[in-house]
Amino acid sequence: MSGKRIVFHVPSLRGGGAERVWVLMANELAARGHEVTLFVWNGEGPNAALLSPDVRLVDLGMPITRGGRFGKSRTIRGLLASAHLYRRLRPDAVFSGPDFANLITALALYLSMSDALFFPSFHAAAALPTRDLGSRIAGVTGSVVAARATKGIAVSTGVGEDLVRRGAARERIAVIHNPLPPTGSVPAATYPWQADLDAMGEGPVIVTAGRLTRVKDQSTLLRAFAHLVAERPARLVIFGDGPLLGELKSEAQALGIAGRVLFPGYVNDPAACYAVADLFALSSTSEGFGNVLIEAMAAGVPVVSTDAPYGPREILEDGELGPLVPVGDATALADAMSRTLDDPLPADRLRTRAADFALPVVGDAYEALLA
Repeated sequence: MSGKRIVFHVPSLRGGGAERVWVLMANELAARGHEVTLFVWNGEGPNAALLSPDVRLVDLGMPITRGGRFGKSRTIRGLLASAHLYRRLRPDAVFSGPDFANLITALALYLSMSDALFFPSFHAAAALPTRDLGSRIAGVTGSVVAARATKGIAVSTGVGEDLVRRGAARERIAVIHNPLPPTGSVPAATYPWQADLDAMGEGPVIVTAGRLTRVKDQSTLLRAFAHLVAERPARLVIFGDGPLLGELKSEAQALGIAGRVLFPGYVNDPAACYAVADLFALSSTSEGFGNVLIEAMAAGVPVVSTDAPYGPREILEDGELGPLVPVGDATALADAMSRTLDDPLPADRLRTRAADFALPVVGDAYEALLA
């Protein structure tokens, strides 16, 4: 395939699955000989360090709030700047995500009168339709994106089916899983928080990673861990930052497990999250894919997960590769963690499944869209 002019757009490079995916895919397609631009409104954040020098970065440098918002005036400015960029670059294809970026990109492509192929990506389960104003607005914006899209990219079969139920044409949805980050990095011998972990005493280490938000439901994990340590010694490490940090620390204190729970903050190198882990636990209420599950499996770490819609069941092959428990059920999660610590799957079996999501495999699927 001859080289194409490709733009990937994500609003910022702050920590997050969608941001990391776009950096990885931009790197991969640039390595395949395409002329790739990563277009962001704010280029600050840990994912910027992962960008290949082969990828051109266009950064509007717009201020962003802690909540990831730009405000009305900056959004209008960003929309006009986006349209100008597409007129100037004349890309063959544009990829965008998540939802806010999909809408902005669709509008900018219309304004620029670009004939580029457009591939909006969808990383989460859609909310059930209701009659409130927000849902009606979401329906209108979704129609704008759908009308301009060449194909929508769903990160799991479940997300794809969700889009079809909401009116998308099945033939215009491509299910392409998120890629596994390259595993070339070697875990460091120690990390800044290693001494704190060692000071917590003995017992296997249970790890989770993700934004500290309601949808990740670390609260259920804390309650499950409290059940677990009542029966056996263990330690819990919760990687990530977010608005619920103080609340979660207070809950750990109230549960009497604060001395056994560590909050190291956001860690940009996944190897750091899994190097100390005996078990990885995911407690989300909703998970379009579940990048952290395949990262843990690639490191040979056994996993347990809530049966959150939709990615975990797909990744774990209906529970064959790790227990799936009901969302919000702390007792079931504690039991699954205990059983998996006692009888983990062989690391080689986990790594074999994770290889299905290797970057070259996902790169082939993205490149096929350009044909």
